[in-house]
Amino acid sequence: MMDIGRDPRWGRVAETLGRTPTSRDPGRRHGARLPGDALDAPGSIAACAKHFAGYGASESGRDYNTTNIPEHELRDVHLPPFKAALDAGVATVMTSFSDLNGIPATANALLLRQILRDEWRFDGFVVSDWDSVRQLSVHGLTADDREAACEAANAGLDMEMAGGAYADHLAALVAEGRSRWHGSTRWSRTSCA
Repeated sequence: MMDIGRDPRWGRVAETLGRTPTSRDPGRRHGARLPGDALDAPGSIAACAKHFAGYGASESGRDYNTTNIPEHELRDVHLPPFKAALDAGVATVMTSFSDLNGIPATANALLLRQILRDEWRFDGFVVSDWDSVRQLSVHGLTADDREAACEAANAGLDMEMAGGAYADHLAALVAEGRSRWHGSTRWSRTSCA
């Protein structure tokens, strides 16, 4: 867990490794692959950095809530532990339950495409947190599970943990050209409307 938790009311603050941007060391210490040298080696384990990103800044310390983080604070405070974990060799990243400036992290192209894929050149695996694809409707981003699957896939989410939006709708969305898969982890943006 790479989250910066500053509000003791937040129910997951005890899980965090620190509360300041200088807590970058934990990202390096905990980001490496464990315990093998290669992911395809027997017995190796892929480390996952979570919750990407800004989850610890949820308003009023409420879990699954809104975060309003200016981009300079996002980049100076909340992203450095994740970048350190990626630099240390983390193989997977898990999205946050919260939204970031009005867009849930599970469907946030700024986080998943621009920063994670384009700027940081991460070519690993991106997974949602528990049932967070279907919760895109709860956040008010989508009307139903089908739109939620489309938005998450087009933003760059590789796998839905729990829930059934991907299993129920993604193949049809790809067949219709509303979501396009490019390589093992790349999705291109098309309209979900």
